[in-house]
Amino acid sequence: MLAQGVLRNVPIEVSTGWAELRDETDGSVTVYVNGVPSSTLRADFELDFEYMRHEAAAIAAWDASRADSAWLALHIGAAACTLPRYLAHVHVQSRHIAVDIDVTLAELARRWWDLPRSPRLRVRAQDGLAALAERGDASLDLIVRDAFSGDAVPRHLEGADWWRHARRVLRPGGLVTANLAVVPGAAQREAPAGFASVVAVGEHAVLKRKRRGNVVLVARTEPDDSLTRALSRYAASAPLPTGVDPNWAQK
Repeated sequence: MLAQGVLRNVPIEVSTGWAELRDETDGSVTVYVNGVPSSTLRADFELDFEYMRHEAAAIAAWDASRADSAWLALHIGAAACTLPRYLAHVHVQSRHIAVDIDVTLAELARRWWDLPRSPRLRVRAQDGLAALAERGDASLDLIVRDAFSGDAVPRHLEGADWWRHARRVLRPGGLVTANLAVVPGAAQREAPAGFASVVAVGEHAVLKRKRRGNVVLVARTEPDDSLTRALSRYAASAPLPTGVDPNWAQK
């Protein structure tokens, strides 16, 4: 659980600006980074942000299709490590590396939070493109990208170089999930190359680019209709109206 004595509603200086912890009425704590909600902290393992639930559902469906659940994940955009903590709890054989450009925020997350220790979860300060570029070929099973500068993904983390390295470092049968910020009327900026299956999950209005919000891209190097079907079943019972579109990234 959250460490005792951690101040709330007080700006805390971090490498990229400031962070602040705010208590919510449901007992959770939200971490704001430069005024933008970044993560939630809970004594239990519930995920509050809808896009994290999309990511978790995609990873659960992918994991269920594998013979080996002892996979290695790289999380780009660690923040308070809410999703790595959740996945380490649910998928007990998995191991995780979480990187964030903000060295102070990564250190604070360790102080605030009951995070799993190495080797189950390693946390370090590093740029998300550099973290991929330094990896050897076929060295990761899962890549989770959830990195933002303000309310937008940094351009170098959504470009062709990032996706090329993501493809290179994935082992056969691997998975990428990438959280996108969608702005109505804006052109689609990401086109994952080298992936045979790219499925988008998000609220219907956001998928149609009629409202600002988050879309999660789920990418695999081989065709995977079973993952699309599993996500469609998940979307049908999601708390908010959620759609699944296997052609969204090409629109």
